[in-house]
Amino acid sequence: MLLRALLILLLLAAPALADRRVALVIGNSAYVHAPALTNPKNDAAEVARKLSAIGYEVQLEEDLTGQAFRVALGQFSESAQQADLALVFYAGHGIELGGRNFLIPIDSEMKSEAAAQFEAVPLDQVLSTVRAAKTLGIVMLDACRDNPFANSMSRSNGTRSVARGLAPVSVEGDGGLVVSFAAEAGNTAADGDSGHSPYTEAFLEVLDQPDLEVGRMFRTLRAKVRAKSKGQQVPVEQAQLPDQDVFITPVSDITATPETPTPQPVVVAPDPNTLFFEAARENDGQKLNDFIARFPDHPRARDARKLAEALVDDQTWTTIAADGSADAMRRYILVFPEGRHLGQAQAALEALNPSPTPAPLTLEPTFKCSLAKTDVELAICASGQLVLQDHAIVGSFKRALAAGRVTKAQQKDWVLSREEICAGRGAAVSDCVYQYTAARITELGG
Repeated sequence: MLLRALLILLLLAAPALADRRVALVIGNSAYVHAPALTNPKNDAAEVARKLSAIGYEVQLEEDLTGQAFRVALGQFSESAQQADLALVFYAGHGIELGGRNFLIPIDSEMKSEAAAQFEAVPLDQVLSTVRAAKTLGIVMLDACRDNPFANSMSRSNGTRSVARGLAPVSVEGDGGLVVSFAAEAGNTAADGDSGHSPYTEAFLEVLDQPDLEVGRMFRTLRAKVRAKSKGQQVPVEQAQLPDQDVFITPVSDITATPETPTPQPVVVAPDPNTLFFEAARENDGQKLNDFIARFPDHPRARDARKLAEALVDDQTWTTIAADGSADAMRRYILVFPEGRHLGQAQAALEALNPSPTPAPLTLEPTFKCSLAKTDVELAICASGQLVLQDHAIVGSFKRALAAGRVTKAQQKDWVLSREEICAGRGAAVSDCVYQYTAARITELGG
């Protein structure tokens, strides 16, 4: 009977323990185009320290640009897939647009709603990283501060306020997901004047409580913030908890004695994925080339080569743009027929030499001219300049698609609209195609 009782106790306790816990902690304070926030970096550093002390593998990120933010999410998503519990804690500016929530990198300009949706990071992307965890994913957002861009941002709908708080999210259908906001929908959260925001201060306090089940943890957190703010700020969360209890802090070991030493974290040498993401985040060409040389067959080697090539492209363009001559622009177009700055080089060349001698057609378009039927396709096949631009728009679309800035359906709609606008213009078809495509290249990000 004793053995049977022990087995039952072990079976009941097993689901409550997470074998591996990982956390991504982000603090954005040094905003370039908005007033800096005092506490997010302090909040993130202390949360990271506390989580590390209780057994989490922590990835701490501070003052992330848009590119660095997305790289950090990519790196963390791979860790979350191998974890039982994955937690993301974000402190910084956030914004709601059209019912969707966005987290704001420090280099975002946010001049308009349209631009903001590409510059900021959708909350949906953050949620997708923790959904991969085996038992539970948690996203905590200390990001409901007043929107500093509200007064300068042009909006497509002048009646919609973008000034206060974040919008609620739905977690229906998710088996193990919690999203916690520092304040209720439509309300803002204080940055705090004591070194930490009220929300972060309360979270740090609950992390000191052992054996704290997740549902109880968020109830305790809510009560603490309400008390600290005298009822002015009340956190809210949407949750779909798993069937078994999950503990945000490790469950106490009943066999432990005061003399039992605290286990020290094991230092693991960086794996190839870590090396790649560090090189990508730092935009370091030397590190990227070192990674390619050391791991030529690694799944990330192709991405590393693309990033290294993009760096060379950008460095070359800096020199070409400083030169500014027509010959320099032709050299760039010749060396980088699918370059990131092809549209700029072509526009500069046209401005410097409005009626250049047509160059011999040495490059085929991205489609077969033998099958060309529409006015636009026929115009592209007849112009070396439009052939180069055809390659440029395809390259720009692929980069924007990989970055999540555009969908295949949107690009297909644009191709159809170009045909409708430029068809039937006779000799003016080529000019229409060039101008319409150049605008699209700029819109996609070059």
